[in-house]
Amino acid sequence: MESSDRLRLSLERAFRFIKDNRNPDGLWSDFLTLAGESVYWVSGYVGYAASLNRAPGQEEEWLHGVGLAILEHQGRDGGWGYGPGVPSDADSTSWCLLFLSRLGTQSEESREKALLFLSKHQSPIDGGFRTYANPREVGRYMMLDGSVSFEGWASSQTCVTAVATRALIDAKSSWGIDEALDYIRNSQTPEGNWNSYWWSDGLYATVNCMEVLETRRAGGREADVVQLGRANAWIAGAQLADGSWSPDPAASEGSPFSTALALGGLLQAPGPRAADRSVIGKGAEWLLTRQEADGSWGANHILRIPHPSMKEPWKQPYWNRDGKAINAVIKDHRRLYTTATALAALSEFDKSSGDEIR
Repeated sequence: MESSDRLRLSLERAFRFIKDNRNPDGLWSDFLTLAGESVYWVSGYVGYAASLNRAPGQEEEWLHGVGLAILEHQGRDGGWGYGPGVPSDADSTSWCLLFLSRLGTQSEESREKALLFLSKHQSPIDGGFRTYANPREVGRYMMLDGSVSFEGWASSQTCVTAVATRALIDAKSSWGIDEALDYIRNSQTPEGNWNSYWWSDGLYATVNCMEVLETRRAGGREADVVQLGRANAWIAGAQLADGSWSPDPAASEGSPFSTALALGGLLQAPGPRAADRSVIGKGAEWLLTRQEADGSWGANHILRIPHPSMKEPWKQPYWNRDGKAINAVIKDHRRLYTTATALAALSEFDKSSGDEIR
């Protein structure tokens, strides 16, 4: 089989897995926590990834149905939350906005309500975006008394800021973007990456920050090339011998989620060098060989739930695996989040360099 045919067969199998694993209401759910499974946040993310596998304006009818279902659950405050009954947050709202912008079916009123909701989550101090602008609301939902600090959940974080900025750009909004970009530029570590708050893998924040900076670079801001290059070098340097990536630098084998994120990040870099193309090809090959028979990729412990007061969870060494509450890392047990991430990365690889599979 030709390499391009093999790649496109993999994409179709992943797309079919995502399509066939919707809930009866047409949406997706994944990650089991004390708040139940995520529905709206996961549906926004998975729907956006699935739409990338189709040309704009040529999405299948059922994807538009998912978009309509998401619109039906937009909160009175204009946002979306983790799932039914959970207070709206900036991250879930951003992914729903990204998906709806991709479909082009959201009304102006709905879009403006969502953008207004997001605006309330931008810090006037540093320009970053917070998950919760009003932590008392989520505190009441969690049945916590007022003595519990939500300093972490209500602080600006790069993983939230990058996705919110992407949503603003795709929704053709102009407010708040420059301030958010300054926050992102100022938050890059000396090593070249960005730290993730809600994720066990720094690749998540790094890749989404790269996406934002590459969008602005393409718009004429060449100064971001230096930061993109540093991020690109950090990702390429973390590749394991077998072509994969892992959130654990000491690991001997990577994970599909990390590898898909890394592949997506490297494809963001402006003008990849020949060495980068080899790294990208090895990563894509590793993903293709790890795809399951049903079209999915295996679940990963990827969602991190820090204590609400914690501001730098990447410094905490121990997390409870398979827990459902604070200080736990949660697996995407339905394999939808990882599969959507791999689908998005391989879709981009197919568009840019699909002939480079070894």
